Amino acid sequence: MSIKPTIKNLLIVILLAILVVLVIFFLITPQIRKYSEKNNQVSVTNFEECVEAGNPVMESYPRQCQHGEQIFSEEIEQTVGADKDEHGCIGSAGYSWCEPKEKCLRIWEEKCYTNTEQEIQYFLASKYNKPIDEVTVAITKQTENHAAGNVKFGQASSAGGMFLAVRSGNIWEVVYDGNGSVDCERLKAEYNFPDEILKPNFCD
Repeated sequence: MSIKPTIKNLLIVILLAILVVLVIFFLITPQIRKYSEKNNQVSVTNFEECVEAGNPVMESYPRQCQHGEQIFSEEIEQTVGADKDEHGCIGSAGYSWCEPKEKCLRIWEEKCYTNTEQEIQYFLASKYNKPIDEVTVAITKQTENHAAGNVKFGQASSAGGMFLAVRSGNIWEVVYDGNGSVDCERLKAEYNFPDEILKPNFCD
């Protein structure tokens, strides 16, 4: 039995298949290139324009849309009043809870604390979950944005420690309290503490 016709037929089939693939390739490639060029010419500057341009949307939160190498995130509008805290204060409207006055207020409109000592007292009471009347604070040094002093918990005769506080905007924050060693270089670099506050009690 001769197998030459079979091989010949097989070669014809292979050649035809290759020809079909080449025809399809040359027909589709220009269309792909044309679509890609058109897509790149579309001006996309935000999430909505990216979606309108027919780009894929990723179902994340917030949703994201990719246009070429750019990724645009959907902007989620925060409704004023939808972010009340446990005291009923609306953060998006600028309100925060003031413990001494027991009400919500805007700190740039009305001061919450009588003085710096009271603010640091409430800060430390909250940090260590202590009743406010068990925290005694005394400022020994203070500039416009920095303060140092002593703090005692419990009875006035009980042992206490020292603290360092810095003002950020309108809020005082204690960045160190206790009797341990102090990283003077970090305090100077990160919080701009002056030597008049740090020396001699905290740094040499």
